[in-house]
Amino acid sequence: MYRVDVYYICKVLVDVPTFIVLPMVFITIAYWMIGMYPDVTAFFIAAAIIVLVTNAAVSFGYFISCAAGTENLALALAPTCIIPLMLFGGFFLNSGTVPKYFLWLAYISWFKYGNEALAVNQWRHISHINCTTSVSCPRDGQAVLRQLNFHEDNLNFDIVMLFVLIVAFRVLAFIALAIRARRK
Repeated sequence: MYRVDVYYICKVLVDVPTFIVLPMVFITIAYWMIGMYPDVTAFFIAAAIIVLVTNAAVSFGYFISCAAGTENLALALAPTCIIPLMLFGGFFLNSGTVPKYFLWLAYISWFKYGNEALAVNQWRHISHINCTTSVSCPRDGQAVLRQLNFHEDNLNFDIVMLFVLIVAFRVLAFIALAIRARRK
């Protein structure tokens, strides 16, 4: 009934408010409840990062949905693709220990960029950590970032890369949808 480009643009535009408001509600509650760094600027940076990560994940979902022919295929493909991105994104493996031949997975992972950006936003302001256990603790936020192999200088790069992933996945989704529509 509609051209593919009109349908796709309208679908994306209609979804944008949802994928901005819901992450903002989530981070507004969670940020202060968890006890993150109590600064309004740090909060808004964290909120922007969460919105970008959400939209990158949604964009990937668009891509998988448009590329797969059926719902069952999309449901089978999504975890198969997401788990390696999560694994090499810094949640389960320290980013400094990822083998060189898997580094490309980290570069297309919104988990990596979001994780590093949120960690930098949280820890760069912490000048002292009180350690109440006998286990050795990092002394300050910079030590935490070094331990995680995250770099404070990468904050802007991480944010830009989240935008790049959003655009790239949405363009790929549009191309996949256009190809699927042309076949029919």
